[in-house]
Amino acid sequence: MHTHTDDAVIDIERTIMQLSWLGQRQFMQLLAGDRFDLTVPQYHTLLHLKHCSGMCKMSDLARATHQSAASLTGIVDRLLEKGLVERGRPDDDRRQVIVGSTIRGRELLSTIEQARRDTMHRTLAHIPANQMNELQRLLSVMLEAMLGALESGEPNVHVSGDA
Repeated sequence: MHTHTDDAVIDIERTIMQLSWLGQRQFMQLLAGDRFDLTVPQYHTLLHLKHCSGMCKMSDLARATHQSAASLTGIVDRLLEKGLVERGRPDDDRRQVIVGSTIRGRELLSTIEQARRDTMHRTLAHIPANQMNELQRLLSVMLEAMLGALESGEPNVHVSGDA
């Protein structure tokens, strides 16, 4: 294990926090713009539905997206209005509510993924290829170390989407 100066660790931690915050802000602006007109919870709901085979129970979708049933109902209602999802009830249990993405919803996700990739290309365009390889290597080393610390149960280490 290497010992690093406090200043170096503080600078790296600050940079990571700034990157995280700017990345989230940039993504929220991309989604909220006229081109997509989505909220982050709507996007995550569509994203999860992409990975469901066919229709998904609302209760499973709420659990998977960490939403309350009431919040998810509102999210799905907005997505229905936009033609991005469809809702129904299975024949074998009419009490259940199921939801799935439409072709339009899946196409929108693909367009968003391409827009994110285009943004990342523009962001990284000024970095020479040899430095890109080193950046990827260092990011991978850091990610492995963070995941290892999380899995080992080291105190004061947690991973959250709320960075």
